[in-house]
Amino acid sequence: MSIRQTTLSAEAQDRLAFDLAVRQDVFGDAESIRVADEDVESWGEYARFLRCGRPIEVRGGARVPRYPAADKGPALWFSGGVESTYTREVLAAQGIEPTLLSIHDYDLFDGPDRKIGQIHFLCAAIASALGYGPVYLGMERNDLLLGHSEFMRGYFERHPRFADWWSRYQPAHPVRTVAGGLHKEEMITWLHERDIPILGTCDRLTNGAWCGECYKCYEAFYSAKAVGIDLGIPLTRQAYELYHAEYERFVASGFTDNFNNASQHYVRLQITYGPLFDPDADCCEVPA
Repeated sequence: MSIRQTTLSAEAQDRLAFDLAVRQDVFGDAESIRVADEDVESWGEYARFLRCGRPIEVRGGARVPRYPAADKGPALWFSGGVESTYTREVLAAQGIEPTLLSIHDYDLFDGPDRKIGQIHFLCAAIASALGYGPVYLGMERNDLLLGHSEFMRGYFERHPRFADWWSRYQPAHPVRTVAGGLHKEEMITWLHERDIPILGTCDRLTNGAWCGECYKCYEAFYSAKAVGIDLGIPLTRQAYELYHAEYERFVASGFTDNFNNASQHYVRLQITYGPLFDPDADCCEVPA
């Protein structure tokens, strides 16, 4: 575990490493985990929900330091994407100016811990270890995310329900989202009406230009198209064919084959806003 070691006290490093190790055991095949006595209930809730019925014993008795006091004020993990841009603007309207944190500044996001679940556990733990609180994350509403399977619940950390759990687990460093009651297209509309650019959703965004080929471009394109907004994304036919095929498999499977646990988003868009997918109108042959 590495995270710009000079930024953390030894106690904060130990606590961060401990939490990440327990998380790894929960997602893995460990038959039991051992945590601090005061954390048995919290980790038990987390573990039982993620395991989805697969047994795991949660024991107390571990001696670990606490996260440092939240003396640095609020922080926002900011990417420039839809959710984090919306969050920054809403907080600014409330007179809140959080410190902006970026995953690109912490090499932990390049390591194996990122591959276990979603990145929001890492965001919450790192910000807590750095002494921030509250910690703002751009997590939007997702009504169908947490189905009764370990695959679907593996995406728990990107759901607003995770913010509620972490806030009970670490009340001095609560995780908050101002987007938890909104869908992506609603935030896109809000930003568009205020002429606020979205600059970070694309995986390969360069100087404000969308690549048109990655999944995030595809998601942003159709989220915006649903509400009649053109984000200027040069969606390629190759991207369309790849991601729309995943959506069609999901529908044909009776809504069970949900690759990357995202296809339900397009079902909801299509039901709510009408037909969306028209490759002849939506796609260009090569990226602009």
